[in-house]
Amino acid sequence: MSRSSFAATASAAVLMSLLTHAAVADGSRRVKHQVPENAQVTRVQGTIVDVAVGNPAFSTLVTALQATNLVTTLQGKGPFTVFAPTNDAFAKVPPALLNFLLANPDALSSVLLYHVTPGIKDVRFQFGPRDLKTVEGQDVYADREDDDLLINNSKVIGRVIRTDNGVIYVIDSVLLPQYR
Repeated sequence: MSRSSFAATASAAVLMSLLTHAAVADGSRRVKHQVPENAQVTRVQGTIVDVAVGNPAFSTLVTALQATNLVTTLQGKGPFTVFAPTNDAFAKVPPALLNFLLANPDALSSVLLYHVTPGIKDVRFQFGPRDLKTVEGQDVYADREDDDLLINNSKVIGRVIRTDNGVIYVIDSVLLPQYR
């Protein structure tokens, strides 16, 4: 697969994951239950990093991964589960904190590793709180609130993306570990 066709495929998959589906209704019947978007999976070829690099919605995440030398790790065999914040998620981080993280690669690395768990964690059908140990060492908590899948207080948006070396849950906020 050529680099440009891979980038187009990865971009299309991530774009699909960010779109929400409206409930379908036909004049006499209403759909009573639809599988939530965040419980559906899109399969793409390439690594977690390939998907992130191939989609402009993850440009801030890619820049952060490059600044902390984590690109090679997430291109590895894995498998990994990554809770990937979009550019909009990074925009919610207070500017002072973002500047601090960008000036301190160790702190930024801790934040990024808090978004990664070893192995493939399927939390799409979560019906109660579940602790997930991150590579950073602390736990994140997966839970469901109605049709929303939450990682800590961050919502999973769109479809889960299955890559060659793991899964990506696109999230709407940056997860911050507790500092002691």
